[in-house]
Amino acid sequence: MSAEALAGHRDRAARVLPDAPGLDAAAVEHFHHRVLPDLDDEAVRSVTIALAERASSERGWAWEAARLFPALAARRPAWTAADIELLFDLAHQASENSVVTVLRVATGAAEALSPADRGPLVERFRGAWKLVDASTSREAGERAQLLRRLVLLADTAYGGAPAWAGRIRVEDGWSRAAVQRLAATPGADTEAVAALLDHALNLTSGPRPTKAWLRRADELLDDRPGLVALLHDLLRLAHTCEPAMIERWYSDYRVRVGPDNTDVVRGLLWAAQVSGEPWLVPLVLALEPTLHEPKPINACYAVLGRRADADAIAALVRLQRATRDRGKLKQIAAALDEAAASAGVSRSELTELTIPDCGLDRQRQRRIEAGDVTAVLCIDDRARVRVTWEHDGTTTTTAKPPAAAGAQLTAEVRRATTELKKTVAGERERLEDLLVEEREWPLPTWRQRYLEHPVTGSLAGRLLWTVTDDGRRCTGLPDADGHFTLAGGDTFEPGADARVRLWHPVDADPQEVHAWRSYILAHELAQPFKQAFREVYLLTPAEEGTRVHSNRFAAHVLRYHQAYALMKERRWGSNYLGGWDGGYSGEAKREFPASGLTAVFHHEQADDDGGRDAVQFCTTDRVRFERGRGRARQDVPLAEVPARVFAEAMRDVDLFVRVTSIATDPTWADRGTDDARLGYWRSFAFGELTANGQVRRQVLEHLLPKLKIRDRARLDGHYLVVEGRRHTYRIHIGSGNILMSPNDRYLCIVPSGTAKPAGVRFVPFEGDLMLSVVLSKALLLADDHKITDPSILSQLG
Repeated sequence: MSAEALAGHRDRAARVLPDAPGLDAAAVEHFHHRVLPDLDDEAVRSVTIALAERASSERGWAWEAARLFPALAARRPAWTAADIELLFDLAHQASENSVVTVLRVATGAAEALSPADRGPLVERFRGAWKLVDASTSREAGERAQLLRRLVLLADTAYGGAPAWAGRIRVEDGWSRAAVQRLAATPGADTEAVAALLDHALNLTSGPRPTKAWLRRADELLDDRPGLVALLHDLLRLAHTCEPAMIERWYSDYRVRVGPDNTDVVRGLLWAAQVSGEPWLVPLVLALEPTLHEPKPINACYAVLGRRADADAIAALVRLQRATRDRGKLKQIAAALDEAAASAGVSRSELTELTIPDCGLDRQRQRRIEAGDVTAVLCIDDRARVRVTWEHDGTTTTTAKPPAAAGAQLTAEVRRATTELKKTVAGERERLEDLLVEEREWPLPTWRQRYLEHPVTGSLAGRLLWTVTDDGRRCTGLPDADGHFTLAGGDTFEPGADARVRLWHPVDADPQEVHAWRSYILAHELAQPFKQAFREVYLLTPAEEGTRVHSNRFAAHVLRYHQAYALMKERRWGSNYLGGWDGGYSGEAKREFPASGLTAVFHHEQADDDGGRDAVQFCTTDRVRFERGRGRARQDVPLAEVPARVFAEAMRDVDLFVRVTSIATDPTWADRGTDDARLGYWRSFAFGELTANGQVRRQVLEHLLPKLKIRDRARLDGHYLVVEGRRHTYRIHIGSGNILMSPNDRYLCIVPSGTAKPAGVRFVPFEGDLMLSVVLSKALLLADDHKITDPSILSQLG
């Protein structure tokens, strides 16, 4: 910076500009209307530089004077390269609060120069990029706009002006690939390409564009197939290009689409939605997992919601099932709500209308042929995906395809199998979500969407449904002939006007629940998820007393990282606990859209974890329900919460406690009597059974007579008692912890975590890991004379 030149500008400005302390609002108003109109170009430049110097140092700087910069720029003085270089140098000296202000002045002055005169200043423009990147004093949109202006100044220096100049910052992997593709665009299309990129950058700050923006995008793409093809190529490159290293916040990382190009990619996504091209949905599905910046990710969801056809809705559902990120789930829900509102149906109904059949016929089979080899993809009676191969008149069920299948057929079958498994898993989760909804279907509609659907039907046929027909209400298992089997074995055929809803045990009396559990056990019917054996949580007198919150699961100690992961798995979004502001206490929330309610589970750091970044344990607190958002949010009395919503929320919290409580850690007792939490561990590890433990006991009561250890095992209260050759063992049904004779000595056995132990042929539902733990330990200890594990033998004596 030339100190002499700066002093000269300061002296000239002092003749017409008040001293810094006197530059108040009145002085600014006087200068604007009385002094500025009579100044020549040299004085305008000097006043601008003097004000920029005051702004950069913030010494005596009155922010009212910032109003003078637009007025000074409107005079369009004849700037010199030396003056502009001085302005950029002042920006490098500016504080965090004023750097963007000074850079905007310098950038505006540089834009008045010809491309040739800007050439020597290119390094100044590029140095200013880092100042903008590091600044946080203004909103991101304002910084991004300033950055684009600086990039355009550098890209068009010396007279060069490619279509992407100033619109794409050549830095990340996508931008490098994109400019190569744009370089191949015919010269006649340059103007149209520039207009498309400008329009993409002109998108509003929200995730959805205005109607005017959409109309203009349609005009730009109308009858221009070459431009549409270019649009497809640019978006395809966003997920197929090689990531490139960029620098942000004093660190380097590899990325395809960096933060400086998110606006243009988001705008191109919306332009693709306007074009109505069939490639949009598969492109978005491929693009979304590769993105890291929120703007284009949210645009992926929004364009699918605006598209709202069957493929787009199915894609949104798939993306919803694939994430547990609270922010993404919120954006996907908004997209589904928009699509549902457009179709005039609820979000739940919209989803069920777009479940793909994955190419399966009414027999739930799909045949994929290549030459004389045929792969038959099917779903069996337990919703398991199977593949059989037909070749030379023989049928094989091995996973390995015959040698004649060929690589292309094998790859196609592998893709189809993966797709079908994902669809079945998604449908299992969707059907379980229906348990919290009060939905009913006319019988013909239900048969079409559920029982006769090749994918959904494999699950729906093993669930219980309540049928209302001409005043009669009954619950049964459906069959393909239109009949429902009742718990007592009788059949019922409803009329065409009947209505159907998914059964939940919270709506039934205890006798009906017991009858269905007995039926399922007797017929060994494995349900796709726990329905008949689902735990029931009813409002207690204590909860009626507290009115708006429940302390039923308060005062437990959980292993925090495991609990946090399980909360995300069950779609309870929560802040992360740690040694920062707001990190001591947490609120895990699950939304129930059909009822407009949100369940809130309070928890906080354990006392000895206070203030630590790496929280090991948390303690549980109350559960409550709220309606509304923001300031309109209000607590809902528990008595007003629908029974299904209350039961499902409490079931999830019970899951968090019984899975991640320190009481389920078999090694905890090794910490000795000095451990402060040993009392809690003992009370929970061998205490009363929760609702889940009581259900588990009922299942064990049925399974024991069918096991090889039936003569050496029995149920006794909260325990499964096993007679071994060395000792008698009492396995707690709730926690899986073991006490052995004599004197109820504690036995530590760390479970293997297998889904179903060997020797157990049937369980009525999936997902109860503790049931497998209890059974595995029972089978092991019944033959304790065969144990070879030294860690167990040392305890047995």
